[in-house]
Amino acid sequence: MEDKNINLKKIIRTLGDKKVRDYIYISIFFILFSIFIFFAIKPALTTAFSLKKEEEELKEKNLTYQRAIADASNNLYILEDVRDQLYLIDESISNSPQINKVVDDIGNSNINNSLFLKNIFVSEKIDYIDLKKTDFKEIRVNLESQGNFVDVLNMIKDINSQRRLKLIDNIEFLNQTEISTNSGSLNIKSEIIGFYL
Repeated sequence: MEDKNINLKKIIRTLGDKKVRDYIYISIFFILFSIFIFFAIKPALTTAFSLKKEEEELKEKNLTYQRAIADASNNLYILEDVRDQLYLIDESISNSPQINKVVDDIGNSNINNSLFLKNIFVSEKIDYIDLKKTDFKEIRVNLESQGNFVDVLNMIKDINSQRRLKLIDNIEFLNQTEISTNSGSLNIKSEIIGFYL
């Protein structure tokens, strides 16, 4: 027991020494400083890094928004340029079927291109295009005519150049004779679709 008391007294005396006290103070300071860093500075550093990351994300979003705004303003300039021609849209797709106008346009294209008009009629079937995507409805006009290939091509160009939007859905060429010539007459059957709202 006495050895323990002697060792304890020696330890207490050495603790009272100036150098040992300085080391103890320095050790306590570093322990407290480490605790301070862990509880005070670490959250601040974590916040700083997260703010830096958020700043980069916001810069990317800002660039995306700037592009969208530039595209929108560009679209506005385009609309300003074509504003006076918006009536062409109304003429290309009318609000009502206007079957007479569609049939007249197709018949006139046929006659203007020197084709012999055999038959033209509106199909009983009126289809609706996918209403979820668009509001267009269609009229199907069947055309039977006769003429040469070049005249048929001119008729197709004429139909495509008209203001009213039309689509040639199906076209069949039937040769009248087994021997073909450049000016040979063809029987043509076609289905042309006119659109309306």
